[in-house]
Amino acid sequence: MLSTAAAVAAEKVTVQLKWQHQFQFAGFYAAQDQGYYRDAGLEVTLAEAQPGGDPLQNVLQGRAQYGVGNSSLLLARGIGQPVVVLASIFQHSAANLLRRLDASGKPRPWTGSRVMLAPNNEELIVFLQRLGARTDSLYQIRHSFNYDDLSEGRVDAMSVYLTEAPYVLDRLNVRYELLSPRQYGLDFYGDVLYTTESELREHPARAQALREATLRGWQYAMAHPAEIADLIRARYPDRHSREHLMFEAQRMAPLLEQPLIELGYSNPGRWRAIAQAYQQHGMLPAGFSIDGFLYQPPPWPACPEDRRYSGRCA
Repeated sequence: MLSTAAAVAAEKVTVQLKWQHQFQFAGFYAAQDQGYYRDAGLEVTLAEAQPGGDPLQNVLQGRAQYGVGNSSLLLARGIGQPVVVLASIFQHSAANLLRRLDASGKPRPWTGSRVMLAPNNEELIVFLQRLGARTDSLYQIRHSFNYDDLSEGRVDAMSVYLTEAPYVLDRLNVRYELLSPRQYGLDFYGDVLYTTESELREHPARAQALREATLRGWQYAMAHPAEIADLIRARYPDRHSREHLMFEAQRMAPLLEQPLIELGYSNPGRWRAIAQAYQQHGMLPAGFSIDGFLYQPPPWPACPEDRRYSGRCA
C-alpha cells in the first residue's frame, strides 16, 4: 500500500532567492500557499538575498539546498563549482541597461560613462561589448539599487530589470532609454532554479519533488496574479505596493513564454549558444562543455525511503 507525503514529517529545505521579495518569485510563494511543497513532503523556507551578499555562496556552502540564479551559473560551472540547473523558469532575461538622456535626448558616450552593474550580471558585460563599449573605458561603480543616482546625474547608466524599471522611472523626472540584449541578438535565459551536484546525488527524489512543486506554483501564480500580489503584500507589507506588483506580473508574463514553451524547459542548444557568447568574450574556456549542467529527471524513486516526496514507486 502506498503511503502519502502527509504520513511522513515534512523535510526542511531552503531556497535562496537572488533578490528581495517581489513578484519575481511569485511561483515560490504560490507553491507554499497552495500546499504544493507540503504535498511533496517538503517544508520550504525562502531566503531573501541581501545587498552586497552572494546568494550563490549560500547554496554552495550548504546554507541553502536550492537557489534562483541566471545564466551566470555557466561561469560558476566554468571554474569548477558544481551547480546544476533544475528548471529554466524565465525563457528570456529581464536584465536591461538603463541610460540617462540629456536635455536634447542624447545619452553620454560610453567612453568615460559612470556605470552601475549589479553582481552576477555578466550577460550585460557581454552586451556592453556588443554595443562597442570597452569595459576598461567605463567607470564601474558599486550598484546602489537607487534610481535617484541616475535621475540626479550621479551615474550615467545602470543595470535594471525590465519588469520593474519603467514603473519606477515613469514616476521620476528623468529622461531615459532602456537597452535590451534581445534587441541586439543576445537572448539569455532569465531566472532559473538550480541546485548542486551533491544535492542531486544524495537527494534525487527531493530535488525532483521540489522542482515539480515549484513549477506547479508558477502555473498557479501566472494564472492568478492578483491573488499572488495580495499574498505578497500580506506577507511582506514593507516591500512593493500592489500596483507595483501587478506591473511586475504583467511585464513578467512574456518572459515565461507560456504556453508556447513548456514551463521550466531548458533548451541545450540555447544554453550552448549562451556559453559560446561568454566564450567569445573570454569568460569561459574554449573547451567548456555544458555536460552535467542541465538536470535530467531520474526514473520514479525506489521504495520505501523516497516515497515521502511523491507517493509513487518505481
